[in-house]
Amino acid sequence: MFKQSFSDLTKLPKEKVLEWLPSIKSVICDADGVLWHSKDAIEGAVDTFNLLSDSGRKTFIVTNNAALSIADFQKKASNLGMNIDEDRILSSSYSCAHFLATKKFQKKVFYMGELGIQYEMEKVGLCCFRVNEKMDRPILEFVKDLKPDPDVGAVVVGRDECFNMAKVMRVGSYLQNPQVIFLGTSLDAAYPIGDNRVMVGSGAMLAAIKTFTGRSPLVLGKPNPWMVAQLTQKGLIEPESTLMVGDTLETDILFAKNCGFQSLLVGTGVNSRKDVAKIVDEGDPQKMDQVPDTYLPSFGHLREFLC
Repeated sequence: MFKQSFSDLTKLPKEKVLEWLPSIKSVICDADGVLWHSKDAIEGAVDTFNLLSDSGRKTFIVTNNAALSIADFQKKASNLGMNIDEDRILSSSYSCAHFLATKKFQKKVFYMGELGIQYEMEKVGLCCFRVNEKMDRPILEFVKDLKPDPDVGAVVVGRDECFNMAKVMRVGSYLQNPQVIFLGTSLDAAYPIGDNRVMVGSGAMLAAIKTFTGRSPLVLGKPNPWMVAQLTQKGLIEPESTLMVGDTLETDILFAKNCGFQSLLVGTGVNSRKDVAKIVDEGDPQKMDQVPDTYLPSFGHLREFLC
């Protein structure tokens, strides 16, 4: 109905929005920038999420944030007041673990990132480890003294708060072997935390590793449809009746396009109306898939159409 029209739902007749809403049977929400900023829920987001659930729609959280385990994401959402079970939450760390498990991967996994990666790898029975180290001597000496584990068969890179040269060198040593699988959690360059502040994302770290090694990672977070492959394969969602709610054009909205979902951009995160207008004005065919179907200033603004 609104395919890539970037329709501001607040400026449309309410009757038109109410005519569209029954076509939505499932709603997938990004987390950071849509439901919460850091530890705080975004105004109206919790009530809107629960109203959608109470209306009989299937609701999910699909996040590129690999910091937490699925269990911890569920606990966070529940503590903020959202009604959601663990089986309705998917993360990029889970996506990476599920990918290796389906390949019956048997070797060790080295990762640079947050503990959510290790939690999800261990849940599927994989041996996963990282090394916390600093460059404590001249770089040439450090590299010569590196002793990579020969049993490592995959490297996973996500956002790492302790990102440094020593870790880059160690990851690079593993990726010199073309047989070692190189996975990334997401291409998100930043995460919004409110008050016009952002934290660096995994995309920045992946860019450094890619430049250093010359190898491109297989990124298994959004916008890769692999993130929700289980949901579609099991028939839990139907693409044409699924709405993706996100704050980032390059991940959330492109993800919706790649999966055949409807899309809603909210203005409480990374991208704004101006960013979409710029894409439309420039008319670059390679970026037009990032134009959302609909827009709201916040997820909470959807609430008035649900009551």
